[in-house]
Amino acid sequence: MVVRVRILESNEYIELEVKEISVREILSKLGLTLSEHIVLKNGEVITEDDVVEDGSEVVIFTVKSGG
Repeated sequence: MVVRVRILESNEYIELEVKEISVREILSKLGLTLSEHIVLKNGEVITEDDVVEDGSEVVIFTVKSGG
C-alpha cells in the first residue's frame, strides 16, 4: 500500500506506506505548509481535506510570489 508523492521544486519522489492519507497529513509528514504549496492529483487541484488512496500519485508545487 503506497501513495507516491512528487515534489516538483526538488524533483524528489517519496513513497508513503499508507492505505489512504489526507493532503493535510501528507504535507505535515513532509514538513510542508498548505499556504506555500498546491497539491495535484490526476492534474486536478485537491484540498487539504481530500484523501489520497493507495496506488495514487500526487504532485506538490511550491507557490512563490515576488515583487
